[in-house]
Amino acid sequence: MKSQKYTRFGQDNEDWTYWKQTDECIVFGHWIIETDAGKPPRMYCDDVSMQALGVSPEESPEDCYSIWQENIFSSHIAEMQRHVRSMIAGERGDITYPWKSPAGSTKYLRSIGVRDMAYQKGIRLLGTFQDVTGALFSERMSRNSYLKSDFLLQILADTFEAVHVIQFDKGTIMSVRSVLPLFWNEYELDITRYLQLLPRFLPPEDCKIIKKCIAERKVIDKNGNCVTRYSWDFKSDALKKDAWYNIQISLDPNVSKDDMIIAVRDISELEQSKHTVKKLRHISEIDGLTKVFNRIAIEKKINEHISAQPDENSLLLLLDLDNFKQINDRFGHIEGDNLLIDTAEKLEHLCRNTDKVGRLGGDEFIIFLRSVQEKDIDSLVSRILARVRKEYHESGASVEVTASIGIARCPQDGTSFAELYHCADIALYDAKRRGKNQYSQYRQVSQ
Repeated sequence: MKSQKYTRFGQDNEDWTYWKQTDECIVFGHWIIETDAGKPPRMYCDDVSMQALGVSPEESPEDCYSIWQENIFSSHIAEMQRHVRSMIAGERGDITYPWKSPAGSTKYLRSIGVRDMAYQKGIRLLGTFQDVTGALFSERMSRNSYLKSDFLLQILADTFEAVHVIQFDKGTIMSVRSVLPLFWNEYELDITRYLQLLPRFLPPEDCKIIKKCIAERKVIDKNGNCVTRYSWDFKSDALKKDAWYNIQISLDPNVSKDDMIIAVRDISELEQSKHTVKKLRHISEIDGLTKVFNRIAIEKKINEHISAQPDENSLLLLLDLDNFKQINDRFGHIEGDNLLIDTAEKLEHLCRNTDKVGRLGGDEFIIFLRSVQEKDIDSLVSRILARVRKEYHESGASVEVTASIGIARCPQDGTSFAELYHCADIALYDAKRRGKNQYSQYRQVSQ
């Protein structure tokens, strides 16, 4: 054993000596933490402690304290706080915890300390650091599993605002991280009280899932299936209006007692982004005037349906308004636009929820009707023709707007939008040629 002078960042301090011991490559050094009223906490380290923490001698005591505190694994913050409180109360503290060095490596440090009761300006804690990483990693595999558990909790705490470990053997909750206001600063809360607090934040159906998982010590999804991990999103106004959260439940696979981990994060911004993207996507698919699908969208949706249901008997109707140009010429383009809007509304009203209506441009519309029987075609199309018909009167003269429709059948006439559109266009030309205000089917025209 050799006595040496204690050094605070290279400055000799005559009234402090420490013992440096080397035993099987385990070396320890000393530290002092001081907290005075109105001043930031300070941490003084000797050369051995600085090496253990990866701290440069040029760092100030204030920065040294910040570096040490900020890099404690989230999974051990609560335990470290209890450790500090016990030393402040006059007890001897002894703790081993994982720590991330500024260089990015992970170390396990053992710290033993006491309070200096002679210090009158505030609180002074003093003790030793020991880098025990090598010793811990050389232990049996069962111990290594606990090390893996520490890393798992640290990853979760870096992502989630609240991480709780259900410790079934103790009947308590270990709060690894608790940023969300609901998730209390009380440590080692008993499981019963934990379940009583959940309804303040979670909807009733979500509370039931968690209660069932804890009661059976299994991860059970909403369908009653046992899984290794279960995640779902929920909305809660408990903390802020229209807030969305993601919750994950899993068993800790790295420890034999199978602690359960519950992690919660605020995904309101993500949900808002999804809503914005969904809204923009919807806008990009909609015809600006009539609010039905535009050409690109209706083509995409028809092709998607045919790919999913290639054998379903469907109809593609290509509808063109008769005498539309006269409405624009006599009554103006505003009235022409109103006619297009009115026509689109009528078509959507006539169609089922499973059908699609789109505008290709001008006065040309697409109607895609799913699961249509041959015997129903005439009544369906006749109803559309009758509903679209409209008369305009001005100064004793009248203009009658009707529609001509070309029909292509899927899969008989084609198995893609392009093929069906080509056939329906030929049939539409035939309907126009035969006097308008009627429909033609492609197979009849081509025969």
